[in-house]
Amino acid sequence: MHSFFFIVVTIVLGINLSWYALSDGWVRHDLVNYPRARAWVRRALIIWMLVIFLPLIGMLIPGLGNPLEYGPWLWLAAFYLWMGAIFFWMLGMALVGIPVWSGSKLLKWWQNRRGKEVNKANKAKNVKEAKAEAPSEAISTTNTRKQGPTLTRRQLIRLGLVATPPLLVTGASGVAWWGKQQLNIYTQELPVVGLAPDLEGLTITHLSDIHIGMLTGRERVEGIIEQANNLKSDLTVVTGDILDQDIGFLPDLLDTIGALKAPMGVYLCIGNHDKIQDANQWVTNVRKAGLNLLLDEAAMVDTGKTPLKLLGIDFSRDERYDLVNIRKADQSLSAPANALKILLAHNPHAFDVATEAEIPITLAGHTHGGQIVLRLGKSFEIFNPGNYLFRYVDGIYRSNRGDTMFVHKGSGDWFPLRIGAPAEIVQLKLKGV
Repeated sequence: MHSFFFIVVTIVLGINLSWYALSDGWVRHDLVNYPRARAWVRRALIIWMLVIFLPLIGMLIPGLGNPLEYGPWLWLAAFYLWMGAIFFWMLGMALVGIPVWSGSKLLKWWQNRRGKEVNKANKAKNVKEAKAEAPSEAISTTNTRKQGPTLTRRQLIRLGLVATPPLLVTGASGVAWWGKQQLNIYTQELPVVGLAPDLEGLTITHLSDIHIGMLTGRERVEGIIEQANNLKSDLTVVTGDILDQDIGFLPDLLDTIGALKAPMGVYLCIGNHDKIQDANQWVTNVRKAGLNLLLDEAAMVDTGKTPLKLLGIDFSRDERYDLVNIRKADQSLSAPANALKILLAHNPHAFDVATEAEIPITLAGHTHGGQIVLRLGKSFEIFNPGNYLFRYVDGIYRSNRGDTMFVHKGSGDWFPLRIGAPAEIVQLKLKGV
């Protein structure tokens, strides 16, 4: 694991150094006639690289630690955004730049080969004409003002390619910081076919994808928990990805999630990020803390009349395993025939097999609502990457049988930038249909 980590960090360093070397080379060449601007731009490139390299170097040197863990959030956001942006930027430069460069060299070679004789003749002719026109040119130049050096179109494009990544990431970091302050809290009616009259209006606070870690720190999580408790719902559920990945943040998870309160209880299921570093340690500690984790198992919730049977399943990317896990959870606990079954599944793709297992309600997360969504107004969606990754992205979905699923956009962040899909806390209110 350590060798793999060092390989990854070395590759990341290589990509960044390649970008810096390419950018510095262009600046030195294209701004040769603008020495002051060239000096300032080269200094700015060095400062930018130091900002990015300090965390990478800290990760490689034992005992030094990662400065991002105690640095300002904006630095953390810029680092995350840069790591994503520079990879695709350099990939795009390679995919476009290499063919263009190769094509220009090939074209030049072909032109030289085919046009040597013509070029010689033209050159001789041009020399002859130049001599004949020399006096008039001399006269005309004396009447015109001398102009300073100007940048060619190619130079402007190259300097733009140098400036765009840092400027884009800086702007995106500001947007990410603003988005971090936004938390959409609302109540959503959840339609349920054949809902028992005594369950009409029952409320469930739904949290998901909190991603407790460097990006979603303890202070922010405590604010999420406080707002969730203020909704005073009958029941609270958290559908996975409670931890971002670093098991070192497990104490923060236990303390903050342990502060969630609801009269009918608080229940959790596991997500893929919870399992990244040490799934067994995560499960063991969560259970030791007395949190109600449902891992391919069920729990009965007493409502006074019609009971609820909550089922929670392990994370899977394969619906075949989801069906096995649902059946295992259902069989782990007997329940009255009139009990309302509610499935907690991190992956919303479990909805299809949940319908097959005749479970009326599924609550899920995982998608972050697409994370970066381009909208025109509130209703018209221009582009949502979630639509290309998931069958179900956010909000309410209904099956042909009439079963209902709600997909949560997430309450925290694994990636700093959210656009058009703000973090949320949702109070679901059961409504018979």
